[in-house]
Amino acid sequence: MSDRSRLPATIRARVHDGAIDRVSRFFNASVADAAAEIIQNSRRSGATRLDVVTETIPERGTVVTVTDDGFGIADPAVLLSFGESGWDAATARREDPAGMGVYALSKRGCVISSRPATAGIAPMPGWRVQLTPECFLGKQEAGIVACEDAPLPSGTAITFLADQSGEGIRAAFAAAARHCPLAVTVNGEAVARKAFLDGAVHVERWRGLSFGVFDSRFHGFNEPNLNFHGLSLSVFLPTVDTIDGGTWSVLGDVDACPELELVLPARREAVQTPFLDEMRKAARIAIYRAMRRADRTPALAHNHFTAAREAGIDMPIAPAVLRPWRPGIADIDDWRDTPSPEPVRPGTLVMAVDAEIQDQQCFWRAAERDGIAGRLFEADRRLEGYGWYDALARVEGVRIDVTGAGVTHPLDALRAGEEPSADAATAPGLPDTLARPDAIHMHLNIVHRDGPPETIAVPADVAFIGEEGTWVEDAHPLVTRDSDLQPSGLCQLLQAAYFSASDDPDADSHETQRRRFREDATHLAIRLLASEEEARRHTIAEAVWREILWVMPRDREVSIRVAAGKVAVEFGPEIPQPEGAAA
Repeated sequence: MSDRSRLPATIRARVHDGAIDRVSRFFNASVADAAAEIIQNSRRSGATRLDVVTETIPERGTVVTVTDDGFGIADPAVLLSFGESGWDAATARREDPAGMGVYALSKRGCVISSRPATAGIAPMPGWRVQLTPECFLGKQEAGIVACEDAPLPSGTAITFLADQSGEGIRAAFAAAARHCPLAVTVNGEAVARKAFLDGAVHVERWRGLSFGVFDSRFHGFNEPNLNFHGLSLSVFLPTVDTIDGGTWSVLGDVDACPELELVLPARREAVQTPFLDEMRKAARIAIYRAMRRADRTPALAHNHFTAAREAGIDMPIAPAVLRPWRPGIADIDDWRDTPSPEPVRPGTLVMAVDAEIQDQQCFWRAAERDGIAGRLFEADRRLEGYGWYDALARVEGVRIDVTGAGVTHPLDALRAGEEPSADAATAPGLPDTLARPDAIHMHLNIVHRDGPPETIAVPADVAFIGEEGTWVEDAHPLVTRDSDLQPSGLCQLLQAAYFSASDDPDADSHETQRRRFREDATHLAIRLLASEEEARRHTIAEAVWREILWVMPRDREVSIRVAAGKVAVEFGPEIPQPEGAAA
């Protein structure tokens, strides 16, 4: 007989006996988990309130007793019947209880007393059971005894030992009860509760839950956005960013939603089902609907505009406004206010090109000098699809040429260290020829939707050979001979184009790095733009300021005279103090 003939004809799901040995690992044994499960069970039992009392016992910990006024437990056996909830059919269908909530206490053990509700006048007898960890593992039987102290007229009380302080236990129950409809007190003091959708600008029902839409509510990554009767979890509900920078978000609050499946037993995440995708789509539509009903309907990216229209929500077209373009800054810590959006106008150019920062800075100076700066606007891909935006001319490339001694060199070739052309061999020397070139032109490649592309040349007076991220000595500025750029202006351009402080732990402070960069930039600018005498004068003054100014008296004039290799220092009269100045 072959081995294959021993295979069973069918198989059926079963629970191995060893599974019961692992039940204590279904929960993390924290008071927070226990609080969440106890509150959920009390809520399902019809309780209107839950009271927590703590008592600290030296060298043992804190005894916690939790009592509710629900309809109690009629059959104690369900406590140790793994996967059997004992809830009525309506609750089972609506909430899909796991039937293992009390196992959150399996590592601690607990004492449970309960009195079932009755339809008569006289209360039902109460009972009590002590459940040790061995009981939860099926290694020990638990005896049921009568209990006159069980909650009246009905309800359940659970007592367990915790290794946390009373304040920690209060925090755990307060967190579990924050968005739960059940009133909770700890040592007689009510814990604060808040409706999960509190503050929503729009609320609507959808298939057993409620969506609440919020305008510009702060939301962190993976923060809870769905409330399951007090248990909060993230199901990655959508947000919608508006053109003006505001973000709309949505929260979900579950009432009776059997289609929603949560991972048991802790319900900290959702099972990935087609329903989740439907829920997220419906949540996004709820945001669109809330936006349309707002006093001022926000402007939407074209993809959201289209999705809203497809859902039957008549959203307005985003207005024809864009943010004016400004060059980037190398210093990521230099936060500058961005200009407010402005209406587009005839001749608008959308800057759809990602040039390096030093080229952006030089182009902006050239655009201001040429009178086209007011035509430049930032590209905004969110608007692609709107007719007015697609019709705008787009700058999709910038090429920079430098001309010196009759030879024109592409700036990219100079950066790569390439010989620009055979004619360059006749130039008297590349650095000397180009340090003060005859001309610099920035050629803009412009694309039109309804016409052929074009190129326009914008005259410039400065460019940098040094690539993005280099230090000042590698910037290699090129300034045309006819430029009116002053050393201070070139220094500012160098700082905007290249300075970015190091955040290395061994680096100097941001301010010290900035100061040293400015000193180096100033020296470079003076050497290039000032006369030899001006450069020397500045170098001497800089040396005095840096090396010996600190030893000079502040209340007297000091004269330093250098002649024939000798240095003479003379102190002049005292400098008059301004009237009212402190002595």
